Amino acid sequence: MKLYVLFLVCCVGCIQTLIGQVSGLVIDTDGNPVPYANAMLYSVPDSTLQTGSISNEAGVFEIDYSKAGTYILRIDLLSFKTWDSEPFSITTTDLQKHFPSITLTEEVTSLQGVEIIAKRKLIQRTQEGSVINVQESILTKGSTVLQLLERSPGVILDQRNNSFSMNGKSGTLIMINGKVQRIPTADLIAILNGMSADNIKKIELLTNPSARYDVDGNAGIINIVTTKNESLGIRGSINLSAGFGEGPKQTTGFSLNYGSARSNLFSSYTFSYDDTYSGFRGMGTTEIPSLGGNTTIDFTSRTQHINRNHNINLGYDYKLSDASLFGASLLYNNSKPMVHTQNRGLYDFTNTPFLEAQIRLNGDGNLKNMNASTYFEKKNEQNELSVTVDYINYNNQTPNRVSSSYFDESGNAFQPDNEIYNRGNRGFNETDINLGVLKLDYRYKVNETLSIEAGMKGSLSKTINNARIEILQGEEFVSDNRFISAIENQEKIGAVYSLADYKFNKKLKGQLGFRYEYWDQAFDDASLNRSFGKLFPSLFITHSFSDVTALNFAYNKRITRPNYSDLASFLIYNSPTSVFSGNPQLLPALSDNISISYSNKSFSISLLASNEKNPIARFQVTRNSQSNVAVIAPVNLEYQRNIDIQANIPIRFTHWWSMNFNGTFGVREFKLLHTDEKITHDYFHYNFNGSQTIKLPENFSLELSGWYTSRHFNGSTKANGFGVLNMGIKKEFKNRSSLQFSITDIFETFDIHSTVGSLTREAFGDKFKVKYSPESGFSSIFRISYSYPFGNTKVKKVSTRTGADVEKSRM
Repeated sequence: MKLYVLFLVCCVGCIQTLIGQVSGLVIDTDGNPVPYANAMLYSVPDSTLQTGSISNEAGVFEIDYSKAGTYILRIDLLSFKTWDSEPFSITTTDLQKHFPSITLTEEVTSLQGVEIIAKRKLIQRTQEGSVINVQESILTKGSTVLQLLERSPGVILDQRNNSFSMNGKSGTLIMINGKVQRIPTADLIAILNGMSADNIKKIELLTNPSARYDVDGNAGIINIVTTKNESLGIRGSINLSAGFGEGPKQTTGFSLNYGSARSNLFSSYTFSYDDTYSGFRGMGTTEIPSLGGNTTIDFTSRTQHINRNHNINLGYDYKLSDASLFGASLLYNNSKPMVHTQNRGLYDFTNTPFLEAQIRLNGDGNLKNMNASTYFEKKNEQNELSVTVDYINYNNQTPNRVSSSYFDESGNAFQPDNEIYNRGNRGFNETDINLGVLKLDYRYKVNETLSIEAGMKGSLSKTINNARIEILQGEEFVSDNRFISAIENQEKIGAVYSLADYKFNKKLKGQLGFRYEYWDQAFDDASLNRSFGKLFPSLFITHSFSDVTALNFAYNKRITRPNYSDLASFLIYNSPTSVFSGNPQLLPALSDNISISYSNKSFSISLLASNEKNPIARFQVTRNSQSNVAVIAPVNLEYQRNIDIQANIPIRFTHWWSMNFNGTFGVREFKLLHTDEKITHDYFHYNFNGSQTIKLPENFSLELSGWYTSRHFNGSTKANGFGVLNMGIKKEFKNRSSLQFSITDIFETFDIHSTVGSLTREAFGDKFKVKYSPESGFSSIFRISYSYPFGNTKVKKVSTRTGADVEKSRM
């Protein structure tokens, strides 16, 4: 019933139709499109503003309206003269009004006292994917970046297995400001969970990236773009939030920026505190010999995570001339998490007495992540050159201590004879990564129909991981040689690319690109060394039927490379009968991806197909060589094939009520290789993401949003469907400050139910049903946030994009 309500809230009103629609193309006197022009609809004769919109990067605007009448269209933009249409009518028999081209002429005038207030759509489609303008959502304030990704269409975050997927495909490359984050996924999730969403401008979901991007990540690229103000004078904001779920939450942050005619200095700082909980329960049977054969297990776990996070973002841009710019930026994150876990395991053996184990884990961590960058850009009407140098340092220390107690069926404490049951252990794990990147891009506009682009990128990284577990024997801790690892890894990646954009005519254009990447990975254990070189093509073709309607075709080839922790054969303690490990035999996964999409204004529908060879499934149950310990490790499947239909449906019912719905539906097929029986399985899946925004009187607004993903598989593990419904309300004041209240997971439905052993026999005949619940599965999360902007908001200078910021970011 709860999921039905979730679906109903996201989709309600879809059966309504619009009476009137006004659209058009805005250009300047040279015929170039004019983006971000205000298109406003006034009623006649009282000249009352009814509704409006903003032109996109192609200069196209669209205004949906549901009331018949006579109107005047006004186009307004700073530095241009205001343009007014002649009066026209919208009636039940004449629903559409289209302006083929509206030419704005420049106007030189003082801009003092003019304030720019612009709204963008929450979701925008691009040739390479989609853009989520996160600040258009009421739920953003007070959230973390990880929560933004969970609410993004098509993105699935498996917190229990620490993995991302997009549109049902694993292998997702995460970038921050265009910089690849080559750190362990579990640690990256911890960083994103500590980053405040208040300072995020947008999230780019690049499911069809072009040749200018890294080819790593079969599912595509998620690029998280931080805010960078470029206003003249001093400008800033103060953001405060407080909340409560199972534990208290708090965020304090500010941004301060100064801009002049030639330079721009920007900065932000955020501190967040989050006392959060998660729970786990697994029930089933196993036949591990070290437990004495067939055993029934009931295991429960509850973990408290206390996260304290500091985030700093600094940057400086200086215009050397009207055509060139130099800049530097620093993004720093420091998290000090505390973990307290209580586990309880009930073991019912066939040939030995019943056993209850109570295990307590306490850990303190210290995670530091720094991204430093310098960049230079020079461009004119025909040429564009950018050079970027990046340095990334990542360090994570996670010491912990485990104590164990054992009880018989009557509740009496005792120490089992089996050596696998110890009274406690302590662990130390430190990972240090240093990464340097040099990137060069050049673009040349040959003529009005052809432009070419070429570039190169080189990266060198060094990773050192030291881990050990010591077992408590008597009153002393003794090192266990089974759980000691010291791994050093060096990775080199070199890439060159070229692409060409060509306009065949006014309606047909295309882009052809090629990228060659060479990957070399060396370990202190030479048997793990890898090298791989391959050419990756990409192709885009667009046919425009009109200014607002187009048909697109895209093809690319991509790769997902195993990281050092996937390959290294170290052992990490999980339980007396299981360990985590890497898989030295793991192969890279290669995929071919095709999409055909149709777009009409903001509506789009796509057919997606992919064929992935050797996809990587992590956290699969396998055996060790002696077949007496379960090894949880990544494995290759033989293949996975996807055919999907994806739709993005924005609807504006009135000027005060709008909705956006995004859904993916399709069929997947995969073949297992790590189980005794190499079975093939196919299944139908779907996921959807919807939001509604309602403007209320007195500058109030309300947002309802929700998402749901259906049953899906990670290797041989089945996960049932789950979803979440959220709500937020916002009040805007005359001093431009705002107060927001939000509820995350209103119905507490965020529970992930998984099944191990449902497809075929697993290692040791494991059959388990597992339930994992993040905090909102126990308790809805309530937040109240206040934001106060200050300083100059009257004039905005011309944007100065750089290749280092977002690697050719698309608005």
